[in-house]
Amino acid sequence: MWSLNCAFVLMIFMIYGCAAKDFKIFCQYDMGSFYYKNSSKFFSWNIDLRLCTHLVYGTGVGVDGETGDVTITDKYLLVENDILNVAHRLKRDNVKKVMFTIGGWLEESSDFSKMAADARKRDRFFTSLVRFMYGWGFDGVQIDWRYPTQRGGKPEDRKNFILLLEELKIICQEHQFILMVAVLGRTDKSTLEWYDIPKLVQYVHYINLMHHDNRDPYKMHLSYNAPLSGKNGVIESVKLWKKLSKAPGKLILNIPLFVRSYIMEKHKTTVGSPCKGPGLKTALTRKSGFMTYNEWCVQADTWTQKFDEQAQVPYAYRDDHWISFENNRSITEKLKLLKSQNLGGAISSTIDADDFSGKCGKKHALERVILETLDPQTVLVDMDAPTEPPPCLKDGVFRDINDCQLYYVCSAGHRSDYECRWQEFFDEAKSECRPMKEVKCEVLEAALKARELRDSTRSM
Repeated sequence: MWSLNCAFVLMIFMIYGCAAKDFKIFCQYDMGSFYYKNSSKFFSWNIDLRLCTHLVYGTGVGVDGETGDVTITDKYLLVENDILNVAHRLKRDNVKKVMFTIGGWLEESSDFSKMAADARKRDRFFTSLVRFMYGWGFDGVQIDWRYPTQRGGKPEDRKNFILLLEELKIICQEHQFILMVAVLGRTDKSTLEWYDIPKLVQYVHYINLMHHDNRDPYKMHLSYNAPLSGKNGVIESVKLWKKLSKAPGKLILNIPLFVRSYIMEKHKTTVGSPCKGPGLKTALTRKSGFMTYNEWCVQADTWTQKFDEQAQVPYAYRDDHWISFENNRSITEKLKLLKSQNLGGAISSTIDADDFSGKCGKKHALERVILETLDPQTVLVDMDAPTEPPPCLKDGVFRDINDCQLYYVCSAGHRSDYECRWQEFFDEAKSECRPMKEVKCEVLEAALKARELRDSTRSM
């Protein structure tokens, strides 16, 4: 009898005590990172496919508001550089599904608005979507409409968005495609004006709950990317969407891996303080108010770093610049919330913004926190240490070995990156930027020769 009772207790323990929730880990990949400079430039082979269960292609695909067709908005990036063509090859290791995104911030809201309001355009959209999915080997689609009723949209977008998803669900079920929508996880009145949450959740498999756009980086106040607590914070957002959707398993918590930068006003470092606007463009990503984590972490020691105990997020400042970012601690706190609320999983925005080359420690350091927290039974073999030489071996001014338009200054072991103006190269002999035609660039000459060889081969 004793052994029978023990066996029964053991069985109950195994079923209820040891069973771990099967969280989904989506890795979003911003293909625009292909245009970054130097060490921030990101390729599909930089993705560690052990870190994700789902891979989501980001920008580059939109919708034609006049016809309803799915369109490739950057053919040079997606087609000529084979980024779309390799999608099906990335379905290995831990990645079971590869998806792509239609929309994003660069896509006009009015294009979605026109398509969703017209039955014929919706039909064209569905037909071209299915053709696109099979043509490039994708398993699912993320609809990233920013935002219904906003940015050129119309009041009826709220209703038409639901109609679009209702019909799209039928198409996706027929072809066994995954359907995800990206939404802004705000808790103010505008959320209910944009989204009919109870209806929206009926027609999708997953909802990408974004928080990093809650505070426009171009407003004139210092703001956190995704504070855990406070007004429009992650806790408040998750609870609202969980309550209204009644489907926590469909909610996928968005974790921003990038860095937002601001120019401080009178060196006031407290969040909410007035500022002059977004931070200056950096030499590598070349976007105002934006850096990748791997671009920042190599210079982290030169910044004053703080942690807001109430909001549970880090921030840092140097000279007149102030930044908001995520670290191991802040990501872990968000994932604790995810698990306590029984959400479906997490999505990183974006995997290319992480320290993918391991310049500051382990490769994909932030993404590893997500994996190790949501899937603690998975043990990754330690990745190789960085093989790159130290950023500064001696003091001086040097041209980048991969791009004649870039140069860097080394002083006391600290490296600062710069970029020449349009149509200028850096002249190492004179230590200054000069017109391209006056500067010898071996990298450009090699690229031109390779192009000539490729073109001659194609014509044979």
